[in-house]
Amino acid sequence: MPHRREWADHTDAEVDVNHDADPEDAPDASTDELTATLLVGDFESRCGNCNKPTLLHGVHRHTDISGWQPQPGAGCGARFVSIASLSRAVPAARLRELRPDLPVRAQHNNS
Repeated sequence: MPHRREWADHTDAEVDVNHDADPEDAPDASTDELTATLLVGDFESRCGNCNKPTLLHGVHRHTDISGWQPQPGAGCGARFVSIASLSRAVPAARLRELRPDLPVRAQHNNS
């Protein structure tokens, strides 16, 4: 039985359990911020998170779906943290011109 006792002491020493912790103090995964890349194509821009159309100028979050049938408030809510091209026809210099507030990422596709 000494072998079992040594194992139990070893386990207790390595495990740090706080029985007094409040479950409400635990980090909540739902509060993590949703972020996305603003994807710019030849004729439209899309949200990199949900791949739905979005406005290119004046928005920092994907709140509305733009296009021929706009849907205000139907965006995924992701905050744009970078911009990337969906087309070789939209170079990095043009992306910087369009949204100087966002860092430019490499071309998004293999075209």
